[in-house]
Amino acid sequence: MNLSFLKAYALEKRIPIITDEALALIEAEIKKHHVKDVLEIGTAIGYSALAMASFGCHVDTIERDEFMIEEAKRHFDRYDEDHQITLYPFDALTYHLPEKTYDLIFIDAAKSQYQTFFNKFTPYLKLGGLVICDNLNFHHLDPAKVNRHTQGLLRKLDVFKRFLADHPHFKTEFYDLGDGTSLSVRIK
Repeated sequence: MNLSFLKAYALEKRIPIITDEALALIEAEIKKHHVKDVLEIGTAIGYSALAMASFGCHVDTIERDEFMIEEAKRHFDRYDEDHQITLYPFDALTYHLPEKTYDLIFIDAAKSQYQTFFNKFTPYLKLGGLVICDNLNFHHLDPAKVNRHTQGLLRKLDVFKRFLADHPHFKTEFYDLGDGTSLSVRIK
C-alpha cells in the first residue's frame, strides 16, 4: 500500500504522523518477530495503522479526538480494503478493551500519559511481545527555553524513559529516530 498521499495530506494539514525512520523500525520488528496483532494507542488520521496493516497485521487502534476519528474512519473506509483495522473511538485512559492479547503495542498519543498507557495496556501483551513508543524526545526541546507546562511534560517523558530503562519485565532500547523512539521487549 502506497501511503504517500496520506503522508502529504498530513504534512499539508500539519497533523503529526510517525517519521519514515520510526516506521521503518516498526516494519523491521514486525517482520523479525512475526507480529500479527497490534494495539495502537493514538490513531490520528490512521497513517501508522494503515502502514502496519500493510505489513500484514491486524490493528486495533484507539482514538479519542472526534476530528481525528472521522478522518481515520474516512481513510480506513477508503484504503483498508481487507478490513484489518478496528477503530475504537474512545479515550484510552478510560476505555476497557475486550479480552485479547497482542504481539505489539504502539504508543503515540498524549505524551504526558505514556506511563499510564504502558501500565494499563501491557497486561494485554504476550510474553516476548513488543512495546514501541514514539516522540520520546519531544522535538529535542531545551527545558530552559520553554514554558512551565512544557517543562513539566519534558520531566514526565524523562521519568517515563527511566521507568522503561529500569523495568524488570522489559528490556528496552532507545533510538534517536524521528523524535525519539523506544523498543521494549517483554521478558517476564
